[in-house]
Amino acid sequence: MKSPLLYSLICLLFISSVGSAQYISRYERPISAPLFFVPLADSLIHLNEDSLIAAQIGTVDTTILPPKSTTIALLSSMVIPGAGQIYNGSYWKTPVVWGLGYYFYSVYRNQDNNYNKFRYQYDTSITVKQPNGDTQLRSLRDFHKSQRNEFGWYIAMTYILNILDAYVDAALYNFEVSPNLQGRSEWRMRVSVPIRK
Repeated sequence: MKSPLLYSLICLLFISSVGSAQYISRYERPISAPLFFVPLADSLIHLNEDSLIAAQIGTVDTTILPPKSTTIALLSSMVIPGAGQIYNGSYWKTPVVWGLGYYFYSVYRNQDNNYNKFRYQYDTSITVKQPNGDTQLRSLRDFHKSQRNEFGWYIAMTYILNILDAYVDAALYNFEVSPNLQGRSEWRMRVSVPIRK
């Protein structure tokens, strides 16, 4: 349970920070421009009374919300883990950061207490008759020490990922994936209108 579950939770937190900017819309609804019937420049020569060209004039007006400060997000996550996520409006990430941090710290503290207990028992088992002490107590001491150190690294990684997530989320706050792959909102269509004499 210790390593695969932990790594998958950390990867999920990191991937969600990168992907969150793509599905949270921080733009207001676009205001559509009116549709006018105008001839295109290249079709003026071939323009006859049986065809008109419809084109949308201007681009779609979009109001962009003010960007988020990466410095504020970075510093607030350094001081209080999860505060940068609250600043960026990613409220659901804060309980994830706090939950992982609490879990890793509680396991770290538990393993540290066990390490100190078995270290004391091992140190008292060293006598003149048994200079290497009890081998079972030594193996338990070493096991709890390695577990404590491992969860200490998990706490540090959670803290660093929390800071990076807040920074990236603030930097990509106004990033919007548009369904328009041409990079512009202008479109044209040809309408044929028969005119009878």
